[in-house]
Amino acid sequence: MSGFWLKAIGHARGPLPADWLPARAELLHRTGFPRRPRIEPGDRLILYASVWRRVFAACEVVGAPEPREHPRWPWTVAIETLLLVPVLDAAPPVEAIGVAARSMSQQSHIRIGAEHYARAVDALASVAAVPEGRG
Repeated sequence: MSGFWLKAIGHARGPLPADWLPARAELLHRTGFPRRPRIEPGDRLILYASVWRRVFAACEVVGAPEPREHPRWPWTVAIETLLLVPVLDAAPPVEAIGVAARSMSQQSHIRIGAEHYARAVDALASVAAVPEGRG
């Protein structure tokens, strides 16, 4: 059975830029952790821009956690990005998925329910939806 996670990206001294994709394209393929996560291949992640308090991507974990040489994020997992919002101003707030921003305080990732993941996918997809009256 797959797990579902909300994964924070960025921090107060290093926030994700509003147009994150050109600057952080590696986030399409890999993300880091401060300690070995209990995340497994097949799990789903929702990426959360912590300073912005917005969710901006849905991903599938495609590799087991691996150690790496990095002072802040010594563990990493390979991911496949399934859905993304390239500009954070357009990304839905984390509250849209039924998770309070304060629950991520000082956490690199938290487990969420399948219903939160489904709400996140719907919220991310709604950014690209055709506005009412057009189409």
